[in-house]
Amino acid sequence: MIQLSAVAKTFADQQVIAPTDLTIDRGQFVSLVGPSGCGKSTLLRLIAGLEEATSGQLVIDQQPPAKMQTAFVFQDPTLLPWRTTHDNIRLPLELLGQADAQHLAKIPSAIRLVGLRDEDSRKLPRMLSGGMRMRVSLARALVTDPQVLLLDEPFAALDDILRQQLNEELLAIWKQRGWTGVFITHNVAEAVFLSQRVLVMSARPGRIIADVPIEFDAPRNADLRATAEFAAQCGVVSHHLRKGAA
Repeated sequence: MIQLSAVAKTFADQQVIAPTDLTIDRGQFVSLVGPSGCGKSTLLRLIAGLEEATSGQLVIDQQPPAKMQTAFVFQDPTLLPWRTTHDNIRLPLELLGQADAQHLAKIPSAIRLVGLRDEDSRKLPRMLSGGMRMRVSLARALVTDPQVLLLDEPFAALDDILRQQLNEELLAIWKQRGWTGVFITHNVAEAVFLSQRVLVMSARPGRIIADVPIEFDAPRNADLRATAEFAAQCGVVSHHLRKGAA
């Protein structure tokens, strides 16, 4: 679904991402971890088509990223403060020219899909908790039925209990919708819990130094986090992460 061939990125004569090869299969959920400043977010923005590679080729389903239906969830919910939950979720449909009755009918189901209630649809962002605002951001991304969902540390600012709950809910949505997911996090346990593969990047210029398969069977829930096997997988990823930061 996503293929990078010798993709590199340079800003102001400084190479941020070294030439990188990567293939992500359709429907996979992949997490990306690495030291701060290694180019994780830049790589995600290249996949989204928000940045152009300095060299190399990047395609999504054999097409340039700009031609594909992707959705991006940022670390900050980036909600418009004067819009209700319903109207914030409506925004990408408006931008795509899909604000007709057929497409707008998807909004209530998107709201319920992310665990919000119908009455939350009338609330402004200032009336919502941090976790609820992030749920709105996720619903806004999902309402367009993307083939690829890109998430840049969406739960980083949340407390650990809520973060774990949203991890489980995100996995349930992924299984239901079947999009291809690329998730950035600094949290090794979060990466292992969510992913089928964890990609580890080196310090700048970033390059992928390890591709760790995660093969836990469903369901993935709180019980999995307490197992020795889970701790062992986290240890493997952490080992590569330390090497990459050196």
